[in-house]
Amino acid sequence: MLRQGGRGVKESDYEIGFTTGENDSDIFRFVIDPEAEIRKWEYVTIAGKGGKIIGRVEKLTSFSDIMQENTDYRTISKLHDVNVRQVVDIAVARSVGTIHKDGSVSKGNREFIRPGTGVKKSSVEEMKILFGYDSNNSVILGALSNYSTVEVGASINGMRRHVAIMAQTGAGKSNAAAVMIEELVRKGATVVVLDPHADYALIKADKEMADFTKVMKTPMSTGRYGKELNAVTEIFSLRFQDLSEEDLFNIMRIDDQWTTLKEIVRKIIADTRGKGSLDDFLAAFQAMDKGDRARIAGRVSLLKAIKPIFGNATTGIDTYLKPGQLSILDLSGLDQDITSYFCLKVINEIYDRKVSGEFQYPVFIFIEEAHNFVGRESIGKLPGLIKKIAAEGRKFGVFLVVITQRPGKIDQDVLSQCNSQIILRITNPLDQRAIEESCEGVSQSVINDLPSLNTGEAVLVGEFVRFPVIVKVRRRETREGGGDIDILPLLEKSKKLREEILDPDSNRDMIRRLSS
Repeated sequence: MLRQGGRGVKESDYEIGFTTGENDSDIFRFVIDPEAEIRKWEYVTIAGKGGKIIGRVEKLTSFSDIMQENTDYRTISKLHDVNVRQVVDIAVARSVGTIHKDGSVSKGNREFIRPGTGVKKSSVEEMKILFGYDSNNSVILGALSNYSTVEVGASINGMRRHVAIMAQTGAGKSNAAAVMIEELVRKGATVVVLDPHADYALIKADKEMADFTKVMKTPMSTGRYGKELNAVTEIFSLRFQDLSEEDLFNIMRIDDQWTTLKEIVRKIIADTRGKGSLDDFLAAFQAMDKGDRARIAGRVSLLKAIKPIFGNATTGIDTYLKPGQLSILDLSGLDQDITSYFCLKVINEIYDRKVSGEFQYPVFIFIEEAHNFVGRESIGKLPGLIKKIAAEGRKFGVFLVVITQRPGKIDQDVLSQCNSQIILRITNPLDQRAIEESCEGVSQSVINDLPSLNTGEAVLVGEFVRFPVIVKVRRRETREGGGDIDILPLLEKSKKLREEILDPDSNRDMIRRLSS
């Protein structure tokens, strides 16, 4: 006999339906009891010979043989009035995993699922077994969607083959990255964040994180810091004299084929009599003959535009690479080429330290807006270095977390090397196709789910989770630095100011004050 739940809904220990029609080991269908409640993405359990088969509901369909598409309104209205519907509700579920009788868990299902087999809602206990984690070896990213008490962990060792966080704007991408940063740092990880928009800089304001978080910004930063936090940030700068020829070529956007421009730069360097300052370099430029000066003027203007970043010393790697330290490099306010140069410098120094064995601890490098640094058609040293680390970095303990809102624009080799993914809402078909083509384990059903994800919901798939799973990512505990501006209070303030300006009495008062 079936017992009813507190609100007239059948409890999870009882059948909510029975399998029907043609089923296979991967996909099964079941007819639902009219009194039962089931939602898309919830989990159901079938008793198999070897244990419990767990499936995730991927589609819900309802139909009636007497109320067809061509049935007219009046007929359906009469049937409705006399409560004659003969509605059949069908759910389609995909086998996710099997909980065996000995308590072990395996992916998928290898048994027959025969018609007439009872289907139950999966219990919280079953979900904890299926998606359970070792708290010592995992980071907690959130809770299972539709099961708020079931926390979902991601294996830290599973991140050794890199992670991609992908979402369209406003879907929760930065929050998901911040949660992962918080969790990793608490485990003792060394984390370096390349932050083009100062989205993560306010992590330093959190009391628990402050002691092992270092925020470095350039003098051109546009990050929204308060006075208190601004006082504890450090300047990330370059000493012009420390730049090599190659550094100058990169900053001045002089590619290898532009040999004439390179020779002019070398001539300017020689005329400064060695390692001169930027002012010395500019003076030598002004003293050149008119022809060479005209040829290189546009490139020199790039140096003038970033003059504030040049200081008395170059920030050394020991400042931002320390065991267990979170280092956030605020690169806001810089144009893309200079941002790329700073990223190249930092990543290259970290990689060299790891390859040489000078730094023995694992390093996680978070690259925000990764499509701007390693795009599909990007060329140069930075894209090449990121590709190299994606392919070989795990051998040396350098692990990437690439964050992008345009997976369709990122280099597909890099994306395919990220064997674990956090995918939030994405509606752009080109981005969806890029994910499907590059990310092993992302099925068409996962792609189909992406547009309907709510803000903060994410699909976790890859080596860092046992099964693909939809989670509600928890809210970050630290403050957000680059969040959207709340425009409503500003609109109200602007409206009030406008009314004051147009108010005749206000104008007379202002004239009176000026004349007194």
